[in-house]
Amino acid sequence: MNEAILDDLVSSQQLMMAMLRVSVEDPSARVGAWDVRDIAAHLSATERDCYVPRIRAIAAGENPTFDLFTHDGADFGGIHLEDALDEWTATRLMLIGYVRTLEEEQRTRLTGRHVKYGDVTVDRYLEIALRHDRDHLLGLERLAGELTR
Repeated sequence: MNEAILDDLVSSQQLMMAMLRVSVEDPSARVGAWDVRDIAAHLSATERDCYVPRIRAIAAGENPTFDLFTHDGADFGGIHLEDALDEWTATRLMLIGYVRTLEEEQRTRLTGRHVKYGDVTVDRYLEIALRHDRDHLLGLERLAGELTR
């Protein structure tokens, strides 16, 4: 089992959460159209509504087909930062725990078909999730640079 990707997902989340908490102190802090709370809500919702069901479907051998998953136009207005971060943490821990229960074949041989990424295994979908974290982390790093000027 490739534990490195699971460890990287935990580390990435911890860093993202620290950056979000620091950035929220400035109400003008925005990355594109979203404020820090929106980003946290998006990360939580993506984990819950995209990664978990898709990884479970792949591991179950359903050979699912996936479209792009976005929150374009989503309104995260009623969500509080800490609530979103708590949910994201719980969902990611649950997902990692679930993946650790899978057999090697479920993680590396069974696939789904993604419109952008082609055939994806569970491990490949975990890499996609990590890249998603890192893309948002880059935005937060740029924001931090702007806020310190």
